[in-house]
Amino acid sequence: MTIRPARSPATIVAVVCVAEILGMTPFSMFLALQPVLQSEWQLSNTTSGWISSAYYAGYMVAVPVLASLTDRFDARTVWLTAITFAAGGALGFSSMANGPVSAVLCQALAGAGLAGTYMPGLKLMGDRIATALHPRQVAFYTTSFSLGSSGSYFLVGQLVQDLPWRTAIAVAAFGPFVAWLLVYLMLSRVEPQSLGAAGVSNERWRDVLRSPDTMRYVAAYACHMWELFGMRAWLIPFLVFCITIHGPTFAAPTTLAAMLALAGIPGSFAGAELSARFGPRRVVMAIMLASATLGMMVGLLTSQTWWLILTVSLIHHAFVMGDSAALTSGLVAVSPAQSRGTAMALYSMTGFGAASIASFAIGAVLDALGGQSPLSWSVAFFAMVATNVLGAALLARGRNTA
Repeated sequence: MTIRPARSPATIVAVVCVAEILGMTPFSMFLALQPVLQSEWQLSNTTSGWISSAYYAGYMVAVPVLASLTDRFDARTVWLTAITFAAGGALGFSSMANGPVSAVLCQALAGAGLAGTYMPGLKLMGDRIATALHPRQVAFYTTSFSLGSSGSYFLVGQLVQDLPWRTAIAVAAFGPFVAWLLVYLMLSRVEPQSLGAAGVSNERWRDVLRSPDTMRYVAAYACHMWELFGMRAWLIPFLVFCITIHGPTFAAPTTLAAMLALAGIPGSFAGAELSARFGPRRVVMAIMLASATLGMMVGLLTSQTWWLILTVSLIHHAFVMGDSAALTSGLVAVSPAQSRGTAMALYSMTGFGAASIASFAIGAVLDALGGQSPLSWSVAFFAMVATNVLGAALLARGRNTA
């Protein structure tokens, strides 16, 4: 691939990060409105979980195609195409969603949009920066995900206070259009590699599947994503439940969710710096075990005071995102160089597949225990974080060098 560094590395990273944040404005279109729509559409917790999981299922189905295409075509082309899916899913949700089936379809389309922008965005940067991506650059990028998700919670939550929920989501859908313009205007095309077709593609998949260290990071990422998105899917209902026990606190649930998500930013940077110093494997293992402990504590605190619930939740969110950049840096370090885009595709597909299952599994746990109660939320949080122990155990068998 011919690199044409029309922009400085700092500019390239900034453009892709800002575009990712703008592209995620519709991210919480169901999550932020879940208590409202659960009541309006008469949804059980399990059905509500299915709608949440459809976003990640759309990602899971689309990412092996979209991310692996970046090994053959300019990642910019893939990115620009996919961001239109995110806009289309949001506009469809705002105009047509009237129950579980239509909501699932729109969520899946929006999730496919994220599939073609998140991991391909990393490739978009890497293809335009002559040197290997530094863990700090990866941390900036993974942090953009936290900013995008927290910004979406806050934006939709604020808009819905003054506008009908359909109008609020339609407004949020403009973010992906602005992101499209930013990438189109600021980043030039690069010449794709000349590759032979399916046989080469199949060889890349074999390279990835035969790399034990790559597969350990893929599995560990799935464990991480189970916790992260199981929690994000049910964070606002959890906060609403706490309000029923303790009464309102200083901010609305959507604002609280945005604030908690922002805690992932320093956590992600800290994890990246520690990863650069001590190696991603050890750092990820330590963070996963700490996050599992903190998540269990949150589940046990529903009958305690607001300040204790929010303080432990804030620390937990920082640890949840603390291993994100380290995991991605570790994958990049151990995956075969010629198949890195394919490795990212499998990494994302497996991770968001776990996220999809977690979203409805937590809803099923709540329903199985009779709805929302201190006991059901304690068990739900245990279910969210237990996979971290498995992820740490898998990485313990990897090489010390990555």
